[in-house]
Amino acid sequence: MTLPSHHSDHAARYRERGWWHEGPIPDRLAETAARSPQKIAVIDDTGSLSYSEFDLLVTRAAAGLAAEGIGPGDAIGIQLPNRIAFAVFQQAAVRAGATYLPLLPQLRESELGYLLGVVRAKLLIIPDVCRRFDHRAMVPTLRTAVPSLARILVDGAGGDGCETVADFLAEPHETTHPGSFPAPDADARRLVIFTSGTESKPKAVLHSHATTFFPLDSHARIFEMGPQDVVFTPSPVGHGTGAVFGVELGLHLGGTVVLMDGWDAGRAVRRISETGATMMWGATTFCAELAEAAGPDAPDLSRFRLLLTAGAPIPRDLVRRVRDRIGATLVSAYGQSEGQNITIARPGDPPEKITGSDGRFLEGIEHRLVTPEGKLAAPGTEGEILYRGPNTCLGYLDTAHNADAFTEDGFFRSGDLGVLDGDGYLRIVGRRKEIIIRGGENISPAEVEDLVGRHPQVAEVAVIGLPDDRLGQRACAAVIPRPGAPLTLTDITGFMATLGVAKFKYPERLELVDVIPRTASGKIRRDVLRDQILERSAD
Repeated sequence: MTLPSHHSDHAARYRERGWWHEGPIPDRLAETAARSPQKIAVIDDTGSLSYSEFDLLVTRAAAGLAAEGIGPGDAIGIQLPNRIAFAVFQQAAVRAGATYLPLLPQLRESELGYLLGVVRAKLLIIPDVCRRFDHRAMVPTLRTAVPSLARILVDGAGGDGCETVADFLAEPHETTHPGSFPAPDADARRLVIFTSGTESKPKAVLHSHATTFFPLDSHARIFEMGPQDVVFTPSPVGHGTGAVFGVELGLHLGGTVVLMDGWDAGRAVRRISETGATMMWGATTFCAELAEAAGPDAPDLSRFRLLLTAGAPIPRDLVRRVRDRIGATLVSAYGQSEGQNITIARPGDPPEKITGSDGRFLEGIEHRLVTPEGKLAAPGTEGEILYRGPNTCLGYLDTAHNADAFTEDGFFRSGDLGVLDGDGYLRIVGRRKEIIIRGGENISPAEVEDLVGRHPQVAEVAVIGLPDDRLGQRACAAVIPRPGAPLTLTDITGFMATLGVAKFKYPERLELVDVIPRTASGKIRRDVLRDQILERSAD
């Protein structure tokens, strides 16, 4: 495969240093299944599979994909909660040489139609019912909206002509051995994930096997991970954190993946104890609530040694509480769709670095912080984060976006603002793209503004993130209403429900205003608006 220019000049060095694999990738799943067939590969809320059982299901699913003509250059969408079936189809796509797209269960027809259409997905896997929503009801709309979809499979009960995952896996195929599938090249596409930028339409980000393996191998080296590890995964697998740093990480290590669907701190403590989990990637709120639930009467958590978190600052006393109540180390990190994991704290880092920064850059990642004028920011001063390295994506599926995203010498413009101290620790101080991060989920203000602005009683709208102790941020809609009946938050959220929009994108606060502050060119002054609303709250 021909690499994009920002990688082609450096690929040889990445491979020489061991940061990238070269040539066909090894089938680690098949290797682990051959070496440790009875070892537990994956556990969810309903049961578990050994590596031999899991490998067999993956092979059957991959054979089914191949029979549909799905292979290199094709994509499948997986919209499932944290279930074993997600891991099966994720690894089946990889084995068949295709690309997988993780999708949150909260997404509805509006978002799914767009995302699946962009990647021209050939197959989609959905749950039957998830969080009281019947996903099967979306099938007719999706078949029309996404012509590329050859099949839609339901994990669970079918009905009304819906095909099930069980039926798909039971179909006879000639290919029944993992070795029957040609090994994909390390530079080939493995994963596609979507951004949540200020633009209303997310962009499809492409990652290769090599760029996906790099942060996993970095984690294994930094934290001395291996087959002995049990990776607890409460983060949604429809998101990059759960899909990559949960499922992919555990299987890459030859360890065990523990999936928990829906966050509940008390249940998490019990699952960690029952499964002997050793580590977890999760939102800061997860870590705080886990520490609170792990009281004196909590079950044995002695094997649990590591929590990794990103997306929100770590409260100063949380590191101590995690250590004292759980006996684990809590470390901070920074990442984004285009670079996956970029910085991370290390074991033994001073507590003030863990709470006051987002860690240091992974080995192999070159970086710059630049001023708005394009000059290098002085140490200790704010600048936009630019990076180039073996973590960086192949680019966007729509290559027209790449010119603005990358510098001439191949550095990716993150859009995030940070400060780098004299010891090499990065602290995120702002998000130039104004993303709202609610409990680890990204919300695009521009997307929500577009949706709220369709309400007949809304004249103008601006959406901002307001600080929240539990979730980090919550979306607030500032609205100039049209004359007529009073406008309420319930009116807005009810209207968004009719549009088929995920609930986590709903504004959780409504402020009726007379004027929305703007620049001379008409851009919303979100900083000014945020200050005005916070001042109102203080009054």
